[in-house]
Amino acid sequence: MSQSSLHDSIHTDPNSPEVLKQNVQIALDHVVRIQSLARNCLHGIQSAYQAGNSLAHTTAELAALMQALRTLTEFLRQTGVGAHPMPPAPESQSASSVPLTEQQLIDTTAREVQVLYERLKRIQESNTVAVNLLGSADTVSRAR
Repeated sequence: MSQSSLHDSIHTDPNSPEVLKQNVQIALDHVVRIQSLARNCLHGIQSAYQAGNSLAHTTAELAALMQALRTLTEFLRQTGVGAHPMPPAPESQSASSVPLTEQQLIDTTAREVQVLYERLKRIQESNTVAVNLLGSADTVSRAR
């Protein structure tokens, strides 16, 4: 394999970090556009009964918002970027806000899984108690 074809295959690999970075940036650009459209729709809805407000314009903004959401959803699905946590865009972060590290994400996920596990365990224990109570009530009624 020649050096140039090897170089080209690296740049066209959909799993390369460079492609992922580009896809994340594209997704963030979509999100910024969606935020803008959502703000416009909200403003149009809030001022629906004010003079000079156009229902057709608000309807068009809402249609554009729905299309942008469908486009983003499809993009996230096709690229796999939707499977990764997405940090907020830099301009929306405060100066003191720092993106979470991988270890922090792992710790947060582990805590959330533990909470869900404990909730499921309590539900199963409650179900066992209910089954035992129903079973004992059934046994008492048969004994009579």
